[in-house]
Amino acid sequence: MDSILKEISTRLKQCTAYADDILITTRTTQAMIDTFVKLKNESLKYGLVVNVYKTKYLKCTRRQHQPKSINTENKEFKQVKSFKYLGSNVNTDNIIEEEIKERIALGNKAFYTNKKMFRSKLISKMAKLKLYCSVIRPLVTYACETWTLKETITNKLMVFERKVLRKIFGPNN
Repeated sequence: MDSILKEISTRLKQCTAYADDILITTRTTQAMIDTFVKLKNESLKYGLVVNVYKTKYLKCTRRQHQPKSINTENKEFKQVKSFKYLGSNVNTDNIIEEEIKERIALGNKAFYTNKKMFRSKLISKMAKLKLYCSVIRPLVTYACETWTLKETITNKLMVFERKVLRKIFGPNN
């Protein structure tokens, strides 16, 4: 993939790839189409094929716009308002509230999956805390370095953490 991406990247467009997930960032629709065609053609040289059924595009703009399709080389690509890239939601409005809700739901699911272990009297409080810090917290805070947090979102995350820790350690007497 590195050889392919080096071949098609220029100053005005950027391609990011991890395994088989590729993100093309351009300023114009035409630049995106040209980059996609180059990517497809370069990939074919290495025996790789682009899955056109999974290929979609997201347009970020302040103007209100109707979702539409783009046609290139007899293939149609749908416009989406959001998509998941490397486990994080990317959307047109650049808001992360839905991402945070999803992360908290994953944290709750992980807690309730391991509830017996967290409630067990045979496991020390330090072991439970280490389990929380190595299993639940990373699920909730994955890619948090890229978040721009509002006070309400910070409060939701803190409420989640306090709730889980209270359930793990029980009430204070």
